[in-house]
Amino acid sequence: MTRSKKLSGSTDALDIRERLLQSALRIFTRKGYAATTVREIVAEAGVAKPALYYYFESKEGIYRVLIQRFMANMGSIMDSPPAPDGSVREQLLQLADKIHDIAFQNRDALRLMYGIYYGPPQGAPFFNFDDIHIDFFEYVREIVRQGIRSGELEPGRDDDMALLYIGATYGAIEDLICDHPIIIDRNQLKRIINLLFRGIETKHEKA
Repeated sequence: MTRSKKLSGSTDALDIRERLLQSALRIFTRKGYAATTVREIVAEAGVAKPALYYYFESKEGIYRVLIQRFMANMGSIMDSPPAPDGSVREQLLQLADKIHDIAFQNRDALRLMYGIYYGPPQGAPFFNFDDIHIDFFEYVREIVRQGIRSGELEPGRDDDMALLYIGATYGAIEDLICDHPIIIDRNQLKRIINLLFRGIETKHEKA
């Protein structure tokens, strides 16, 4: 077995790799991608510069891994198709809870993504961030369609209903990454979604 294989599979190697990722994420978030140097990343991680080149090849490489990791986390909530026999309200409440949890645990990654997506690209490697938004929209839209078909939701435009829900969840995510105390916590997000359902849920007349 070669030395490199021993290194890449060791606990120490995994620790070094993770330290580099976390250091890069902190500095990218604090200074921006373009202003961050390899020297700063390795200094904060407490490792030699060759370690970064060994695991990631370049600053661009470590950025790609950070974004791919976050996109995979977000994508994981859509790995399973919506449950056809579950309450639409409960499905959407659970989905919002998962999204809020992932966003809370990955606030720096979200700040980095938002900075690149809405601001100057800073020379960062291209990522099609729109794909995750489109996938999420279609996932929510299918749940809404189930609700309309089952009679749980009022007949209407499924895209409008999906966007109402997405607007509420995105608002909570953006609140998490702002530099102020959290306003929209997971409980308030649930209350907002329940309030939204008052407008789109089927109204049953009292006997």
